[in-house]
Formats: sequence, structure tokens, C-alpha cells
Amino acid sequence: MWKSLKYQPENLPETIEMTREYYGDSWISDLQFLKWQYEDNPAGSAMIRLARDVESGQLAGQYVVIPMAFKAFNELIHGTLSLNTLTRQIYGGQGIFTGLAKAVYQDCAEEGSRFCYGFPNPNSYPGFLKKLGFTDLGRVPLLLRPLNTKALVKKKLGPVLAQLSWPFHQFYKVRNHSDARYVVYPLSDSDLSGIDAFWAKVQNKYPIIGVRDTNYLRWRYFDIPLRDYQVYGVRRQNSSELLGYIVGRCTEVADMSSGMIVDFLVDSEHPAAGRCLVNSLLRFFVENNMDLAGSLMLAHTEESRILKNNGFLTCPKSLEPQPFPVIYRKLGVTKDNNRVGENASDPFLQLNQWFLTMGDYDVI
Repeated sequence: MWKSLKYQPENLPETIEMTREYYGDSWISDLQFLKWQYEDNPAGSAMIRLARDVESGQLAGQYVVIPMAFKAFNELIHGTLSLNTLTRQIYGGQGIFTGLAKAVYQDCAEEGSRFCYGFPNPNSYPGFLKKLGFTDLGRVPLLLRPLNTKALVKKKLGPVLAQLSWPFHQFYKVRNHSDARYVVYPLSDSDLSGIDAFWAKVQNKYPIIGVRDTNYLRWRYFDIPLRDYQVYGVRRQNSSELLGYIVGRCTEVADMSSGMIVDFLVDSEHPAAGRCLVNSLLRFFVENNMDLAGSLMLAHTEESRILKNNGFLTCPKSLEPQPFPVIYRKLGVTKDNNRVGENASDPFLQLNQWFLTMGDYDVI
């Protein structure tokens, strides 16, 4: 038998112990990472419910969301991102997942959060839809671009075929496509002065978009423990006005050295500035010996078109390491258990209304 209780900061050590038992030693069970994720978020502290065994006193599971600020249809609203969900194996089948989740949603609704969204893995995906009433909005396409075709072919098919890939290697070679009208430069946590003005200009570019102001970008990409990101801004020659930014990270994906484009947003009046950002980041990846570049980007966005113009291709679903579904649940329940406003005409249920990148969740 278990009971639900609201998380307090003093519960963090025992949640880490439970998380390590479930996930092993990784960023998701690291003290500093979780303090950053749960306590330092400029949108607010994490909303967490814990399940405790009433007899043994040990934790049996957790359900976690973190607040995320959004600009949606010209209104500043708060949603929540679902992450780090787990139930200890010996407590499976006791309704912990659904019980804690519904309690968290009630807590969030009382705090004014309008919705919950997530990018579930294949194991948790069915539970969110069948047990918690989430809607699958669709998949975010994975875009890929070879950086070192010979290395990729050698790893997957062997050295003989790698020699035959030389024409493709030349075709996908990253070249310097600088534009004399624009200057691309590294952004640092000590100099984000142009971000708020840029955000004020582009915040209505898409109907639903996560807030990308100075406080958010500093927290998400500069204050984060255990990860290093490369962040570039772009401006016109002889001007200090920021026209866009791009965020990249060098990592390993499926045993391949991969440069991931984590976030990318550009002023719609300057698509050529966006092309300069992509080219600069690709050259950074090559300098750091990445063999493949990747990005999650919705097809209807201008940023997706810019990536495709820079050699990115949509990965076939059969070759994806896993699907990337977006799930959504409106918070607030009516007496007949239907969430207010959640129907086929709800614009939040249309994925083509959203702007989402890897930066809108926590895996990369």
C-alpha cells in the first residue's frame, strides 16, 4: 500500500537513490543536474508527487513535471513538461503512475498551468495515451545530414565500401558559405544582451512557441550541468541587432559522433542569416570530428526549410533510433471528466501550430 505526498527539496537524495536504481548512473540521477532542473528553472520549480510505501517507508515511484512558459496565440501562458517518470519495479500494477500523475495535474491546474506536454519514449507512450488521456499530436521529423560520409559508411558497412563512398563524401563536404551582409559570432552567458529584443520581435512568429528570452536561454544552455553547448548569434554588418541564434551539441548517438542542432530560431525577414548560422554550426561540428548532424524540426517551419537547403534530409521512419511523438493534455477537468476545450477544433491539438525543437525537452 502506498500514499501520495508532495515533493519537498529534502526528498531529493532519496529520489536520486530510486532514480539510480531505475536508470543507473547518468545525468538523470545526478544531484547537480536535478537541482538545476527542479529548482533553478526561471518558469518555476518542478511539480512532483512521490509515492511512499506506508509499511517500509521507501519511495515507490515519482511523477514529475516542470513549468514551461509559452507564447500562444498572442498570450503568455504556462504549460508543463512531463519528464523523469518512474515506478519501482516491485510496485508495478498498483496504479502509482496514474495516481501520481492525476494528482500532479490537479496541482498544476490550481497553479494556473493550462496544459501538459511531453516526448515519451516507446515504453511510456501507451500509458500516457490509454491511462492519462493524452492526445498524440504527431511526430517531429528527424533531419539528418552526413558530415563525414566515409566514416559513416566505414562504421556501418566496412572499409571497402567506404572507399566507394568518396563521391558522396565530396558532395556532403561542408564548405564555408559566409555572407558578407552578416556576422556570425559566439554567444556567451555574460553577453546575452540582444536576446530579449530579438525575442520581442519573433515571439509571434509561430502560434505556439516556448518563451526564449534571456533568462530561459541562460538557464537552458549555459547554466546546465554536465553538458556543453555551442551557441551562435547572427547580426548584420555594422549593426548590433540580433537576427537569430542556433544551439549545437557534440555527442554520441547510436555509436556515431553526432552534432545535434538543439535549437534554432531566426527572424523571418532574414532567412539568409539563418543559413549563415547553420553553416557556421556545421563547420564547428566538422572541426570537432562529428560524422553526422541531426535536428528535430517540424516540417512547416522556416527553420526546417533552411536546414533542408543546407543538405539535411528527413530520416525515414524505419531508420529512426526511436519515434519522436509529441503528446498533449489540457489541464482542468469538467464533471463528465472531459477536459475543458479539448476537442477536434482545439488549436493546441494541431501540431502545425507549434514550434518545437530538442531544446523544448531535456534529452539532448
